[in-house]
Formats: sequence, structure tokens, C-alpha cells
Amino acid sequence: MKRGRTYAVLLAAAALLAVGLMQGQQHQVLTKAIHICLECIGVG
Repeated sequence: MKRGRTYAVLLAAAALLAVGLMQGQQHQVLTKAIHICLECIGVG
């Protein structure tokens, strides 16, 4: 029962990752991550 739930969550995560990649969201996510990191260290 618990193993099935784990596989379902992994499958959902993989599906959402694939949808994001198909929409070209990886550049937007990377850009946001860079801005957050720069703000944390006080450069941005």
C-alpha cells in the first residue's frame, strides 16, 4: 500500500516535470533561483 503511494507520487512528479520542460519553464525557474541566491548573499 505505501509503496504504491510512493510510486504514484514519483509518477506525478515526473509528469509535472515533463510538462514544465515542454513549456520551456526551465529558463524561468533558473532565473528566479539565481535572483533569490543573489538576494540571500546581498549582491542583488
